[in-house]
Amino acid sequence: MLDIVLFVFFVVASARIVKLVRQESAIFREFQQPRSLAIAVLFLPLGPVAMFLFKSTPLLAFTAGVACYLPALLMSRRLSFAFERAGTDRVKKAQGAASQAFGAALVGFIYVAVVLVFVVVISTADA
Repeated sequence: MLDIVLFVFFVVASARIVKLVRQESAIFREFQQPRSLAIAVLFLPLGPVAMFLFKSTPLLAFTAGVACYLPALLMSRRLSFAFERAGTDRVKKAQGAASQAFGAALVGFIYVAVVLVFVVVISTADA
């Protein structure tokens, strides 16, 4: 059930971030920042799907989950720092897109961590 809720959350968040990046593409170009964040956030909804599909092999599931969230987390962090150094209010929407991407990727990492702890606790309880 949590997988479905998170999938819907990540689809909505990804769509909003892609829209913001496209709207602010002139700002990204002006400050020579890549717009590849729009591509990286498209992997966010694949996190819960990968975790569900590979649930029989937990190590592969966690690796796939982290791989879906890591690019968006790293890119958004780098973009946030770049837009903070810009020193102008024109970058607020672009910085908002980066902040939303960071928050969504962080939620994904928390999800993977909670599932990892849950699997470890269950597996040690059986032993």
